[in-house]
Amino acid sequence: MDYYNVLGVKKTADQDELKRAYRKLAMKYHPDRNPEDVEAERRFHEIAEAWEVLGDPQKRAQYDKLGPFFKANGQPPTPEELGEYFTDAIGGIFGRSKDNQPGEDLRFTLTVELEETLEGVDKEIAVPRQVTCTRCGGVGADPEGGRHDCESCAGTGKASGRRLFRQTCARCDGRGWVTVKKCENCDGSCRMGSEEHLKVKVPRGVATGQKLKVRGKGSDGLGDGAPGDLYVIVNVAEHALFARRGPDLTCELPITFNEAALGAEVRVPTLEGSTTIRIPPGTSSGKILRLSGQGLPIPKKKGKRGDLHLQVTVEIPATLSTEQKAALERFAELTDADAHPRRADFDRAVSQRG
Repeated sequence: MDYYNVLGVKKTADQDELKRAYRKLAMKYHPDRNPEDVEAERRFHEIAEAWEVLGDPQKRAQYDKLGPFFKANGQPPTPEELGEYFTDAIGGIFGRSKDNQPGEDLRFTLTVELEETLEGVDKEIAVPRQVTCTRCGGVGADPEGGRHDCESCAGTGKASGRRLFRQTCARCDGRGWVTVKKCENCDGSCRMGSEEHLKVKVPRGVATGQKLKVRGKGSDGLGDGAPGDLYVIVNVAEHALFARRGPDLTCELPITFNEAALGAEVRVPTLEGSTTIRIPPGTSSGKILRLSGQGLPIPKKKGKRGDLHLQVTVEIPATLSTEQKAALERFAELTDADAHPRRADFDRAVSQRG
């Protein structure tokens, strides 16, 4: 804070000039004379703080020497304060102010079905975002007498006296005016909440975690600040039948003992519907049957798709009737060891271990 600017005097002012300026401003902005005026109360505290430093010759000498790094308690500036000062100083050189800030980027999670990733889909989403207040136009002051010309710079927005870095008025931050009554719609924040409905194009083959950027649809900036961007984070919902492995799909295929032993034609699912495949005779559990080109689109390879892998599971009946048990026992009597070579090898390995 520029204490000389707060009191509206030059740096060369003597103590009598400082005292007169302080008394005049303190009386004008005293809370008793301005009940419920937030800006007047804030201004009064600034004036009191400025006089506490400049009214004491010793503190004034320290302030003149240290400038923006002065602290009444004598503590040195923190790294954060140094960074904020130089950021503000450079902003003053290039015409930036605290009123011109870019809007925040926003994130939105969008869930899509696995089938929708096959061809891509347009989705409508409702995004809560901060937009420029429609009542005050983003200035934060009530449009009906909510702002007055800044007295410190006489409405010019320029700082008085010579400055090493800052060229704008410290009190109004270069605007040339100050708020005396906040906008009732946004409470002086310059923005208000709004829910906007947007259409987002979800590309083919999109995967969970992929970001889709929608430019300019984050929160609005302050003043001339550019709006932020919206990042839509895609979540592909789990599927009842398919699991995903990159562009490939996997699916468990349960078949009966008879189908596994004798072979059969069975209907299996695909993303587009279903198709019929042939189960070879003697198919065992764990065997993978591959359907080429029945997976998901491969990014950057137009017209190319992954594969669908069907993992066979031979389903054994949980209960058997007396006739079924008898039939299986008869089957076992008719089956020699050559019909189950893996079991025969296993039994031999066990017997060798004693």
